[in-house]
Amino acid sequence: MIAAPRDATLPGMKFFVKAVVTGFALSLGSALFKKVQRHLGLGEDSEKAAPDAVKQDGATDPGLQQKFS
Repeated sequence: MIAAPRDATLPGMKFFVKAVVTGFALSLGSALFKKVQRHLGLGEDSEKAAPDAVKQDGATDPGLQQKFS
């Protein structure tokens, strides 16, 4: 069955186009940030300064043992 042309309303299409453009812009911004983060000093330097204990959390710590009473 073919939908009637009036089913694709202008406000609905505007919303869809805004969502697609926003997704593309976020993806592009992420890719650009990954390229320039080392040049700006925002990359791995801050991660190296943090001790290993700070990097771990309870979900990924293999030595974590939780006891329930």
